[in-house]
Amino acid sequence: MNKTQLMKWNELPPRTPVRAKVEEVDLLVVRYGEEQVSVLYGRCPHRGVLLANGTLVGSKIICSWHGWEFRYDSGAAGQRCPDLEKFNAWVEDDYLCVDADQIRQWREQNLPCDVASEQSG
Repeated sequence: MNKTQLMKWNELPPRTPVRAKVEEVDLLVVRYGEEQVSVLYGRCPHRGVLLANGTLVGSKIICSWHGWEFRYDSGAAGQRCPDLEKFNAWVEDDYLCVDADQIRQWREQNLPCDVASEQSG
């Protein structure tokens, strides 16, 4: 495990999509409820649009490009598209943390090299 701090917990606004990047992977971070947070793969599988530019409606994040919807608590999608990967996340010493090894391993298994390179910019 490679614990990586994403951001200070108290600086993460509630119910607001936030972009982060770890291991060349764009992430979507959503804080909801009292102490709950989701860290998901941050690009829409339809056209690769950043989901942090989307809109939260109810329990979903809606992609700003074509309106695809995903549950921000789980990454579950509707019938027409694949789910988003959800990564382990926790709060430690007032920081939101993730396991960079988990994210890197997912990237190596799921993103072609050219896609990961494009996202690093």
